[in-house]
Amino acid sequence: MMKRAWMLWASAISTLAFVMGFAKVTSINAEAKSEKLAVVVVGHGIAAKDFPREKLRELMRLHAQIEALGGEEQAPSDLVERYHALEREVRQHPRTPENDPYDAAVRELAQRIKEMGNFPIVVVTHNEFCGLDVDEGIEEAIKQGATKVVVVSTMVIRGANHNEKDIPGKIAKARRRHPNVPIVYAYPYETDDLAAMMVRHIKRYAEAIAKY
Repeated sequence: MMKRAWMLWASAISTLAFVMGFAKVTSINAEAKSEKLAVVVVGHGIAAKDFPREKLRELMRLHAQIEALGGEEQAPSDLVERYHALEREVRQHPRTPENDPYDAAVRELAQRIKEMGNFPIVVVTHNEFCGLDVDEGIEEAIKQGATKVVVVSTMVIRGANHNEKDIPGKIAKARRRHPNVPIVYAYPYETDDLAAMMVRHIKRYAEAIAKY
């Protein structure tokens, strides 16, 4: 659990470093003001610490059953309905920094992205277990007046299903609803950009070690 939390936090740090560089481009900032560019930040998402564990186990069990049956279109409707009811329940469970420090960290990151990039609209979403889903976040951004949307994931390493299957599928869903609103997925990240950020980070800690 500690290892997973560290990996999620490291991904969030990497995303902030990437967006900090992205926000330096003045033409993007000008466009954000004139076109009302929205940024939808996507976290991984975890269940709140105080969400009932038996319900979470049921949710995971239903997900596995639906996948084994070939997806929601092939699974019995009552199974799918129960799964979505539980999914809504876990997502809508009240969050605090105490029961969900990961969500709090993503929201802190999103606020810094908004401030540093001078973006008029920034919406926090999670791929699973928490708050708005990706397509719902895009919907919220458009409701707030966005004319263009950039979706950015805090999960920065290539190859995972969340970044390469789940999120694109949800973006495609939003595009079908809003064919006249440009929606861009800011992925994948350049390996050299991530490596450069991590090297700078490593050097800071290496300098601290040298002082001992």
